[in-house]
Amino acid sequence: MSARVVRLAPVLLFAAFFFEFQSPAKVSTTGSEAPQYVGNRACAACHSSIYQRYSQTPMAMTSGPIGNNLVEGSFEHRASAMRYKIFQKDGRTFLSYQRTDGATLHGTQELQFFVGSGRRGRSYLFGIDGFLYQSPASYYSQKKRWDTSPGYESSREMPFNRAIEPSCLFCHASEVRPIRGTENRYETVPFRQAGIGCERCHGPGSLHIQGKAAMVNPAKLEPPRRDSLCAQCHLAGEARINQPGRDLSRFRPGDLLSDYVLDYVYEGDFNYPYKAISHVQALAQSRCKLASGDRMSCLSCHDPHSVPRAEEKAGYFREKCLACHLQQNVSVELRRHFDGQRDCQGCHMPAMAGLSIGHTTLTDHRILRRPTSGAAASPAPRLVQFGVKQADTRGLGLAYAELAERSSQPLYATEAMRLLTEALPAYAQDEEVLTRLAYLHQLKGDNDQAAALYESALRNDPHQAAAAVNLGVLYAQHGRLDRAIELWRQALTTNPGLSQASIDLALALLAEHDKTDARRVLVDALRFDPDSGIELKLLHDLGDQ
Repeated sequence: MSARVVRLAPVLLFAAFFFEFQSPAKVSTTGSEAPQYVGNRACAACHSSIYQRYSQTPMAMTSGPIGNNLVEGSFEHRASAMRYKIFQKDGRTFLSYQRTDGATLHGTQELQFFVGSGRRGRSYLFGIDGFLYQSPASYYSQKKRWDTSPGYESSREMPFNRAIEPSCLFCHASEVRPIRGTENRYETVPFRQAGIGCERCHGPGSLHIQGKAAMVNPAKLEPPRRDSLCAQCHLAGEARINQPGRDLSRFRPGDLLSDYVLDYVYEGDFNYPYKAISHVQALAQSRCKLASGDRMSCLSCHDPHSVPRAEEKAGYFREKCLACHLQQNVSVELRRHFDGQRDCQGCHMPAMAGLSIGHTTLTDHRILRRPTSGAAASPAPRLVQFGVKQADTRGLGLAYAELAERSSQPLYATEAMRLLTEALPAYAQDEEVLTRLAYLHQLKGDNDQAAALYESALRNDPHQAAAAVNLGVLYAQHGRLDRAIELWRQALTTNPGLSQASIDLALALLAEHDKTDARRVLVDALRFDPDSGIELKLLHDLGDQ
């Protein structure tokens, strides 16, 4: 699960909190009648063979209700001294947890959905009051073992409140159903169709099955629009920035991805294997792509409707390579190489450890002539916008701001401040620019400017949780606890799993001598983050064990 991480400025307990942004969805229209999604089964009536083959692909199986095919198991996470057990009972799936160091923390949570095709692994999701979170336990298929979910390997407290925002589900499910005004609350079933449906690449099908419109054929699109289909999920740089007023849930086949989001990557070439799904970025570095240009795409080698069986894989991809290379005037030596080597992919696109997801391997799409197994080189710190020579000022500033939140590299904060200050006059109503710039001012101690920017962001979007929490910090520091309490309550309506907002709210209520409400806030917060040491201590000090 990929997420944007922002560390909030300290207040009272100087703790940190993780947050993500969410943008509203919109249904696209064609002419006077808006086409609607109809689901894969509507396609099967006329395309049964393709439907059957596609149903067995990883893309089709990348999310859904858990069902009965779960591999039960258990494991111990040493950093947090927690033991987990995953089991099924009466057709339902549960995660139980128990501290192993003699402490009393234990409990059980029902798991409801999975994400991940299962080729490398799967993570599991659970809901509390309609808010969706990631389980701390994931299953890694290649190692055939349960272990802690990606990003939590060194956590000393049980991670239980990682919010699943719509952008997380976008590349795993079809027709995600978020509730507006929240970060991670959904309808009872958070998506209308499990996995990536046919219509993700061919467009909504209601008019087509009525004989009123043709479906999109990706192979016939102009190259930038064709490539946008794969890049919507398989281009993962250092930051992905929404265009103003747009978000990826509005993307439809035939659109340009850059009309919705801008992707930023490190400048220059570097050793690739430090990202799990940057296939588009890696392919762009290959000699094959550089020499072929728009003639080459993901479709040159991949049939989206099927995946070759393991015993067929080497031969299948060898034929893809030879289809191009034997058309060229190759040397006798190279022709002998082709005749003698039966597995092009095994040599030139080897599997390597996925550094961003433990216990997995991935295919190196740089298609190197002589791959090396050395350690990945650190990329240059500067960012560029993928696919263009001149980066968008707003987007690049927001991308640097994201990196500044998770890195001590001074360049990131400096460039973010410079670029966002330059962009502000043109984006004075842009809540994301306002919030990010406010935080940068807050880090510098320019609290008056930060507060003004946060207030502007909240006027444009009252549901900006980051702005609400951080502005509450500033008001609390100036003794305006009434306004801080209001802002933290507001933030918790967008995501009640925001532990730092709950902690600050409880402390403010205690400062106001409202122990009853402070206790209620802490008890509710522990439903979403039961291993929060600060919350447990505060509740203990109030007389609750």
